[in-house]
Amino acid sequence: MSGPRGPAGGAAQADRVLETADRMLHGIVRLLDLGDRVGEARSGLGAKRAPLHPVLGYSEVVGFLVRNRAAVPEAAGGAVLRRRSGREYLIQTFFLDAEGTPLHGTGAADAPVWVCRAQRLDEELAAAFGDTDLIVFQGGA
Repeated sequence: MSGPRGPAGGAAQADRVLETADRMLHGIVRLLDLGDRVGEARSGLGAKRAPLHPVLGYSEVVGFLVRNRAAVPEAAGGAVLRRRSGREYLIQTFFLDAEGTPLHGTGAADAPVWVCRAQRLDEELAAAFGDTDLIVFQGGA
């Protein structure tokens, strides 16, 4: 994967990716909230919660994309989406097709997705996000 996508033509793609991924994250957040409200934090739905990282690093999210790239030959890039959930971040890392659409759940591919929670982001990951909640990587290995 090469570095984050530049501004030329990237805004529309980023909006599309953000909208699709945002819908996916809203569903995950609703399930997590439901698990908390019904007191299943120690079993059931609570046991399936996304893993918590005290500090999530840039190298970890990029590492996920690199490690799983061979399993997704149709991927033209990848993305990392963050959403604030209380005192934590909910982070979703996933692959994109050539049009910038997330590949997970499209039926054409069963592309891996990594969802985790983080109390903090390391300096490199925080800097990569900047003032946005989405990082888009373009290119393949």
